[in-house]
Amino acid sequence: MSELLGLIFSPWTEKARWALDVRRVPYTFRHYQPMIGEPALRVKLRQLTGRISVPVLTTDDGRVIADSADIARWADGRGDGPTLFPAEHEAAIARFIDLSERAMNAGRALSLSRMLGDDEALSDMVPAPIRRTLGPLASRLGAFGIRRTLRKYDGHTADLDAHRRALVDALEEIRAALAAKAQPDGAPKTLLGGFTFADITVSQALAGVLPPAELRLSPAGRRGFTDPELRERYADLLAWRDALYRAFRTS
Repeated sequence: MSELLGLIFSPWTEKARWALDVRRVPYTFRHYQPMIGEPALRVKLRQLTGRISVPVLTTDDGRVIADSADIARWADGRGDGPTLFPAEHEAAIARFIDLSERAMNAGRALSLSRMLGDDEALSDMVPAPIRRTLGPLASRLGAFGIRRTLRKYDGHTADLDAHRRALVDALEEIRAALAAKAQPDGAPKTLLGGFTFADITVSQALAGVLPPAELRLSPAGRRGFTDPELRERYADLLAWRDALYRAFRTS
């Protein structure tokens, strides 16, 4: 059986899991431990230097796929369920993937930066056995890991104002795209006239505003990934995201 390596609280991992689930492709899930698991992941990817990340799917025939959209494309050729990448919508889906990536990258930077001021959230980022051993010092290890992640994706300095503008701009684009769509009877709007990977990827753009309930975060971690001002400002988008989950998130 195929194995998906990912982070249980990551919207990138959620995109891959949703695609596999909605296509009813069997797989096992294994939680990735940042820093601790990096050497083995580098061996799996055959990449000894440079930036690496999860999710990573190892297929039942030994292929290694290291990108959410590529994992979804692989799933679309297997199982059954909604077609995630209809040929006539390839260009539009690519644009929505880019839009969601901009929002998710900005949301990650903003959320992790907020968490640096929350010792409980920092401690919760540390695996439980290590957290119990370190006690109050666990928050320091959590802060080290978060700063390492911020450097990994943003360099040594992060322009939080720029990230916030990028997130807001992306959310406004999503709002405009949905406003142009008709409301089907008894179902949530979809971006391309039917449920596709565009809906999966765009729904995760809201993870840095308010994570979906399906992402496994501690109360402190969920607090760190929630932006109260944007949560109120984009309540309509959050309602759309939650309706999409109820209609199409099968597991």
